[in-house]
Amino acid sequence: MLAVLVLCLVGLAVAQQPRPCVTPPQWEGRVFELNEQQRFMVRGRITYDSVYHRVHVAEEVDIGRTDDYYDIIRLFDSNIEYDYNYNTRNCTRRPLARPWRDFGIRPDAISRGEAYVGTSAVPGAGILATLWYVFPFYYYTILISIS
Repeated sequence: MLAVLVLCLVGLAVAQQPRPCVTPPQWEGRVFELNEQQRFMVRGRITYDSVYHRVHVAEEVDIGRTDDYYDIIRLFDSNIEYDYNYNTRNCTRRPLARPWRDFGIRPDAISRGEAYVGTSAVPGAGILATLWYVFPFYYYTILISIS
């Protein structure tokens, strides 16, 4: 009888459907992109605010031997983008080319499992990625676990 109860509990635990994590409404992060073939590198910070639908990006762009520094503010409720180049001291104001889209996994996404990038055998040597699917797109969520 105890074995049947344990098997039922294990079956209930395994049968649970994973749910997407909820992205915080406001957060900050870092951006890094490198293309050695084209001698192109971008480093920067991003500040995201889904409460007031705005994004701020501060970037350092290196193309060959040329460095540029940008401050970009996107105000989606006002449909305006400000792009300031610190080298030329030029501020460009233009309408936004795209509508607001929340960052994160959509609530109707279907879990496709998890995968490690690197290894899970050595602590700190891998990154656990969860995979989510909404037709016709895949969403990849990276969950970093530091042990």
